[in-house]
Amino acid sequence: MRLLLAAVLATAALPGLAKAGTVEVRLTGARQGGPVMVQLCSESEGMTRCSRNARVAVSNGVAIARFENVPAGRYGVGAFQDIDGNGRLGFSMMGRPSEPWGYSRNAPAVMGPPNFADAAVNVGAAGGVIPVQLGL
Repeated sequence: MRLLLAAVLATAALPGLAKAGTVEVRLTGARQGGPVMVQLCSESEGMTRCSRNARVAVSNGVAIARFENVPAGRYGVGAFQDIDGNGRLGFSMMGRPSEPWGYSRNAPAVMGPPNFADAAVNVGAAGGVIPVQLGL
C-alpha cells in the first residue's frame, strides 16, 4: 500500500516537471575577445536580481546561452560582453557603457536597466529562443 501511495505521489509531480523547457538566448553583435555574461530574469525578479546566469563564449560574432528547466512565464534577458575580463560592464568617463550590451526586445536602458515590461518575453512550456542584439 505504501509503495502504491509513493508511486501515485511521484506520478502526480510529473506534470509540473513537463511544464519546464529550455530557453535559448541567441546573442548577436558580439566581438571576439571576451565572454558574454547573460542573465535570464523572471517577472518576480525584475531586471536587477536574476537567479539564472550564464557565461558563454563568442564564435563568429554569436554567443548562445541555454537555460534548462525554465517554467512557462514572462522573462527578460540582460547581457554584456566582458571584453576587459573584470566581470562587470565597463563604462566610459561620460558614463556610457564601453563594452557591448543589450536587453531582450531591445528594451531601452537609460541610467540603469530597463523596466521589466519593456524587456519581457513570453516563454511557453516547451521553452523557446530569445534574441538579443549587443551593441554600444
